[in-house]
Amino acid sequence: MFQKSAWIGILFFFPLLLIAQGETSNWYFGNRAGIQFQNDGTVIPLTDGQIDTFEGCASISDSFGDLLFYTDGITVYTKNHEVMPNGNGLFGDPSSTQSAIIVPKPQDPEKLYIFTVDTSIAEDDPNRGLNYSLVDMTLNNGNGEVVEKNVRLLDHCSEKITAVVKDCFEQSIWVMAFSTENGSEAAYNTYHAFEVNTSGVEKNSIRSSFDIEIGDARGSMKFNADGSKLVSANSNDGLFLYDFDKEVGVVSNQLVLSINGDNPFPYGVEFSPNQQFLYVHSSNNAPASEVGTHTSSLVQFDISQNDVEGSQIIIDERPIFRGALQLGSDGRIYRTIAENYFRGTPSLGVIQNPDEKGTAANYLHNAITLNGRNGTQGLPPFIQSFFDKTSLVKNTDGTKSNTLSICINEGFVLEAELIAGATYNWQKDGVPISNTGATLQINSALPEDSGRYSLEIILPDINTCPIIGEALISVNKLPETPTIFLSQCDIDEIDSQDGITTFNLEQIIIDNDSYFFYETLTDSDNNNFIQEPVGYLNINPFTSTIYYKKINEYGCESIGELNLEVIPTLTSNDSKRTLYTCDENPNDLILNGNFNLLDAIDTATLENFEVSFYENRNNATLEIEPIATVYNSEPNTVYARIENNNQCVNTLEVDLVINPTPKFDFPEQMLFCTDGPPEIITAPDGFDLYRWRQVNASSSFDLSNARELSVNSIGLYELEIGYKYVQGGAVYECTYAKRFEVLPSNKAIIDNINIQDISDNNIVEIIVSGDGDYEFSLDGTSYQDSNIFTDVQPGIFSIFIQDKNNCGITEDLISVVGYPKFFTPNGDGIHDSWQIIGLNSKFQPNSTISIFNRYGNLVALFNVTSEGWDGTYNNNPLPEADYWFRTTLEDGRIFKGHFALKR
Repeated sequence: MFQKSAWIGILFFFPLLLIAQGETSNWYFGNRAGIQFQNDGTVIPLTDGQIDTFEGCASISDSFGDLLFYTDGITVYTKNHEVMPNGNGLFGDPSSTQSAIIVPKPQDPEKLYIFTVDTSIAEDDPNRGLNYSLVDMTLNNGNGEVVEKNVRLLDHCSEKITAVVKDCFEQSIWVMAFSTENGSEAAYNTYHAFEVNTSGVEKNSIRSSFDIEIGDARGSMKFNADGSKLVSANSNDGLFLYDFDKEVGVVSNQLVLSINGDNPFPYGVEFSPNQQFLYVHSSNNAPASEVGTHTSSLVQFDISQNDVEGSQIIIDERPIFRGALQLGSDGRIYRTIAENYFRGTPSLGVIQNPDEKGTAANYLHNAITLNGRNGTQGLPPFIQSFFDKTSLVKNTDGTKSNTLSICINEGFVLEAELIAGATYNWQKDGVPISNTGATLQINSALPEDSGRYSLEIILPDINTCPIIGEALISVNKLPETPTIFLSQCDIDEIDSQDGITTFNLEQIIIDNDSYFFYETLTDSDNNNFIQEPVGYLNINPFTSTIYYKKINEYGCESIGELNLEVIPTLTSNDSKRTLYTCDENPNDLILNGNFNLLDAIDTATLENFEVSFYENRNNATLEIEPIATVYNSEPNTVYARIENNNQCVNTLEVDLVINPTPKFDFPEQMLFCTDGPPEIITAPDGFDLYRWRQVNASSSFDLSNARELSVNSIGLYELEIGYKYVQGGAVYECTYAKRFEVLPSNKAIIDNINIQDISDNNIVEIIVSGDGDYEFSLDGTSYQDSNIFTDVQPGIFSIFIQDKNNCGITEDLISVVGYPKFFTPNGDGIHDSWQIIGLNSKFQPNSTISIFNRYGNLVALFNVTSEGWDGTYNNNPLPEADYWFRTTLEDGRIFKGHFALKR
C-alpha cells in the first residue's frame, strides 16, 4: 500500500501524469495576501501568509493540494509560516517581476529547486543575476531546509523566469531566463534554457539569441501549457512571441506584437487553457509612485490567427497600475489590480472564461476578495505544464470547456477522444470512478455530483505521454418557489369595491434572483410573461391565481403559484385623517413643515400591523417609492397603507395642513445701563402669545408672558412669539423664537489722569474703566474718541467722559501748569501782573515762585495764591528787561524759565 509521500514521489516523477494536480492550489503574494483553490471550484482568501513583496513571489504545494513552502525570492517560509532553516538571503528581489519559481527535482520528489532572479533598483544595488537554491523536504521534521543556496547560473539577467516540462519520459524540466549571450551586464538578447534532470541543474544553458537590444528588465515571461510557445514582456521595449522546441530547448520564430491604445507597455502575460489566446496586462508606464495617473489595459491576442497582432481586443481598460496575470487550477486567469507601485488593493480581477474570444472572456473586476490583505503587482508563477489538460465538458454547440455549471436534474457529458487500445482512468475529487470508457455521462445530476473530475488516458504506445483531462462541475440547487398570497386594497379612484385594482407583483421579490410572472402555465411554457408587473391589473375580481418563475444566479429556475386577493375599501370620514403642523421657516415664501405621519395612526389598535406612507394613491396601491414617516412637505395629501403579514388590510387618506408661523424683526443685541434703572423692552405688536426667557449654558427659565419685559441684568435672552389656531377641536400654537443678548453699559470711572505740562506741547491722558463705549471732552461740547489731548493750554479745566450708549457723563477738574511769556504792568488792567498758570488755592497752593533780574538778584518772592508780581521792587518799578523765575511746586517739582517785562 502506498503512503502519501510515495504518491507524491510518483506524481513529481511524472508531472504530466497528475490526476489531482494540486501543486498550484495555494498562492501567497502581495502584502501577506493569499488564496486557495478548492475542489468544488471555489476560491477562498488566505490570511496566514508572511511575505510582503511589491512584485515577485512563488508557492508550491504537493499533488494533493497541501502547502509545502513559499517565498518572495529572498526568504523561504514553511507550510507552518515560519522561516525555513537557512531560508534567508536568497538572491531574489521584491522589485523583480518574477522573483522566483519552484521546480521539483525529477526522481527525487523530496528535493525542490528555487530559481531566483535579481534586479538593480539603485546604483549601490547589484544585479546578482540568475541563481538557484535547493530545499530538502526530508529535513526539519518534514518542513524542509535550504541545503544549497545562491548557486550562480547567470551573472546578470532580466526580471523574468518560467518553466515547462521537457518530456514526461525524459523526466526533465526546462527553466528559461532572459539575459545577454554570456550573462554579462548589457542589453538583453538571449534566452537561456537550463535543464533540470535527475542529475540536478545543468549549468550550461541552451542559448537562443536574436538581433534585439532589450534594456528594460521589467515584465514577465511564460510558456504555454504544452510548451510550444513562449511569450516575453519587456515593458518599454516591447512584447515578443516565439516558438519553443521542447525536445532541444531552442527558441525561434520571433514575432513582435505592438499593443494598441493608450497603454502600450506590456508587463503581465498568460495563455488561455486551450492555448488559443494570449492575454497581456499592459499600462501607460506612468511614474511608479504617482497617484491618479496610472491606466492599464487587459488585451487578448488570438495566436491561432495568421495576423496575431491584428487580432488583439482590449477587454478591459481602467485607471489602475500594471500587474501580473496567472492561470489558476480552475481554468480562470487572475489579475492583480494595484493603485500604484507602493499601494495594492484587497482584491483580484478574474477572466472567467479565458477560452472565449473578446468580451465573451467575461472579465470581472474586484472578483476575489483578499479578506483585508492587499495584492500588489505579482502572482506566483508555476511550471506551466501543471495546466496542460484537455477539456472534457461537451457543450451543446459542439465545443469543449473545462468548467460547467448546471441545475439539479440536468444531465452532463464528459468526453475525451476515443483511442483504440487506450486505458481511461477517471477520478472525482481524487477518488477513482469505475467508469473506464472515453465518455462519462450523468443523466440527472444531484448536488453530490459537483466536483473536480479528472481523466488519465494511458495510450497503447508506451513511448507516448499520457493525456490528462480535467473538468470542474457545479450542480446547483433550484430556487424555492412556495405558494405566495398577495392581497391588495382596492383604493383606485374608479371603483373601490369592484375587486379590480392594480398590483405590484414585484412586492414578492425577497432576494437577488430574477422573477417573471405569467397569467397561465401555458404562458410560462411559451415564455409569454407579464410585461409590466408593477401596475398589473387583475383580470378576475377579488381572487385570482397567476404564476411566477424564479431564476437564480446559476440559471436554475422553478415555477410557483401567486394567489391575488382584492379587498374592497369604503370612502368615509373614518378613512380620512388630518395632521397639523407649523411652517418650518417663516422667513421664506413657502409653507413647508415636518410631520410625524404615524400621528395619524391609532398605534394601539394597529400595534401588530405594518404601516407605510406614499405621496399618491398609485404609489400606495403598487407599494412603490414609500416616504419616510418623518416627512417634510408643503400642504398635501398622502396615503397610509396598513398591512398584516405583508397583506393590505386598510388604507387611510391623510391631509397635511401647515399653519403660518409668525415672522418678526428683533435686534440681536441690546444695552442695559447697569448703574441706572431697569430697561423696558417691548416686543412687536399683533401676535397671540409672548414668552420671554433667560438662557444660560445648560437651561433656560421663563420670565414673562407679557408683551413688555423689564430687564435689570445682562445675559442671553429669548423672545418667543406665536399664533394660536383652533383646529379639529384642539388648540395649536405656531411660534417662532429669536435670541438676543443684553450687554452692559455704564458711566465711566476715572482711574487716573496723566498730565505732561510746563512744556511747549502739554498732553493730558485720561484713563478710565467701565462697560460703556466712551468719548472725551475738555469743554463739554466737543468730544473725541481718543482719551489723549495734545497742545493743551495751561489752566484749570473740567474734563467730561460721556457714555455713547447714553448711560451718563463723568466729570472732573484738572490743572495744566504753565506761565506767561511776558506781562505789561502799565495799569491798563491787561497783563498787569505775572503769575504761574494752572495753580491756585485748590491745586498745589503751597507752591512758591522766586523772580530774579539778569544779575541774579532776587527781586520778588510770592506763592500761587497771590495775584503775582507787579513788576516792582521795594515799590519802585523795574525797567523793561528779561527776568528769570524759579518755581517750587508742592508736588516737589522745580522748574525754571524766563519772561519779558514790557512797559
